Amino acid sequence: MRATLKYLNALSSYLEAKKIELKSLKESEPQYEFFVEWKVRRIPEPSKEPKTTYNQRIKEWVLSSIGVEGTTRDVFKYIEDSDAATIDDLTEHIKKTPDETREHVDQLYSLGLIDHIGKAYFVRESVSASIVRRLIPRITENLRSIAKVESRSRSDSGYYQKMRGRAFSDVGSAIAACKEITRLGRAPIARAIGVHSFNGETIEVEGPVSNYGYSPQHLVIISESGEKVVVGNKNSKGADVQAHSIIVKGDKNE
Repeated sequence: MRATLKYLNALSSYLEAKKIELKSLKESEPQYEFFVEWKVRRIPEPSKEPKTTYNQRIKEWVLSSIGVEGTTRDVFKYIEDSDAATIDDLTEHIKKTPDETREHVDQLYSLGLIDHIGKAYFVRESVSASIVRRLIPRITENLRSIAKVESRSRSDSGYYQKMRGRAFSDVGSAIAACKEITRLGRAPIARAIGVHSFNGETIEVEGPVSNYGYSPQHLVIISESGEKVVVGNKNSKGADVQAHSIIVKGDKNE
């Protein structure tokens, strides 16, 4: 209920302060990139004693764990205690320049702890909910993107790591090798080199084999970025990669 009131108050104050002119806003909007940095630390959990201050100490521990300290924490507390706050309000409160204030606000926004409507910033939900619903997905997606870029750069440059194992030119033979490796109690790893089914580009994918089957013949490889990639033969329909070469290994000595 409180979060809803904050949202409505923020919307009301913004609409009263300025009429929105979409056309002029779009024409004057600057083009720039956002750079985000997250700091996550593993800090020992506070003692439950004394109980009277436990909840407050837990909240401070959570904020410190995600890098919200000092003036940034002061800014967050001010926004949290207010129905809504603008950069001007916060600048007056922390006695900093508008640009310095905006840096603290941007950090809180990138963490998903605050939201905004126009110039009004407010807290929509609890810190734990913000971490689960916003921060974790943002960090996960960023790490996936980094892994994809690194993987793509190796493929684009034609650089391939050496990999011992058995090479096959068809998925059926690779499946048989995977079944044998599994029967021996080991986990098969495969590298497939072929053509991307959707854009025709040469592609390489390597990782553990999570599944395989014959109808149609296919391997499912978990890529470095954590995605499941379906590998089929040269003319397979519906596969992500149409492979012309597959290397399968089952242990570090292969």
